[in-house]
Amino acid sequence: MPSYKNEAPDVVDLQDAQNAKFQTLRLQRFYLAQLNYLITYVVICVAWVSGQYQGSVWLMLSHIGLGVSTQLVFLALFRSNWNLRLQDPSMTNAQIAVAILLITYLLAFAGPLRGSLIMIYANIMVFGIFQLSRRDFLIHSGLALACFGALITIEHYYQTDTRQFTLNLVEWFILACFLVGLSMTASYIRELRERLQQRHNTLQAHQETLRGMMGQLQNLATTDPLTGLANRRHFIQEARRRMTLMRPTQQMGIALIDLDHFKRINDLYGHAAGDQVLQGFAELARTTLRDDDLIARFGGEEFVLLLGNTSIETLHQCVERLRQRFAEKTFDVLPEGVHCTFSAGLSLLQPEDDLEVCLNDADQALYLAKNSGRNRSEWHDPSYA
Repeated sequence: MPSYKNEAPDVVDLQDAQNAKFQTLRLQRFYLAQLNYLITYVVICVAWVSGQYQGSVWLMLSHIGLGVSTQLVFLALFRSNWNLRLQDPSMTNAQIAVAILLITYLLAFAGPLRGSLIMIYANIMVFGIFQLSRRDFLIHSGLALACFGALITIEHYYQTDTRQFTLNLVEWFILACFLVGLSMTASYIRELRERLQQRHNTLQAHQETLRGMMGQLQNLATTDPLTGLANRRHFIQEARRRMTLMRPTQQMGIALIDLDHFKRINDLYGHAAGDQVLQGFAELARTTLRDDDLIARFGGEEFVLLLGNTSIETLHQCVERLRQRFAEKTFDVLPEGVHCTFSAGLSLLQPEDDLEVCLNDADQALYLAKNSGRNRSEWHDPSYA
């Protein structure tokens, strides 16, 4: 049995689901095959009642008993999942071989009905069209011809009826022609199925590639490449979407954040240092904020934060916590003792408000924070607007 110890749980779950799905399909095919066995049992009983069965009642019952017992064995193997240990979990070869032997046993006592019943061989082979290779199909066809040939040879040895033997040889020849034609048809159907499967796999691979490319394009369209945060466009779209989902009593908080003296960092320590500061802020924001909070790069050294279902106090506490942690953060690209800070402007957004107006209010509050000494957050008070 394969070992899944080193595989991720979701991969194992997916494999288990696929195995269960295929096992269900195998059982469905097995139950369909039982319909043919049931028809065969009915034929045996009719032949016995009509006097066309050449044997005792115990021989007649032995056909049904052997059929039921062998099928119960196959059912137990499917139900216990023991078949999954085999190279062919469907056990198609084994089931067809058993069916051929059972029908040969029936034909030995079928009498005049034999000529009508030999086509059951072909019906058995039909169940292997989608599962068997051309080689397997020919092997089972050879097994059917060998079994029927052995049966008529043994009968001729004991009965020595030349006319009946000639008729049996004609039946054997007809069966051989039919099985050869069926083998060719089955091979053609299997080749078509394999081609369709290959085209399906190719199409599926192309679809996966297209989905991946679409995902990359979507990521490029909505993500800032430097910080990995959402970009301005995505923030505007997502904020408007969330506004449509707000209840009348709810409100969201918006904070415009601007890194203090960021141009000086670029001038003194280089743009590479400035990029690392921006990336450091983005990483700190991701670890500090909640999963449903939206942080985006608005442009340059300016960021925007959206908090759902909040108050001005909660928004202020959230921004202050982020501001303090950023002020304490150290960067390897900056000299020891040099820290970065930011200023923020806060505003509340109601369901009926205009997003652009709210962003402008937050920008006015940010302007106030900058003029009040930086490294602080201020909120927009509509009463003083």
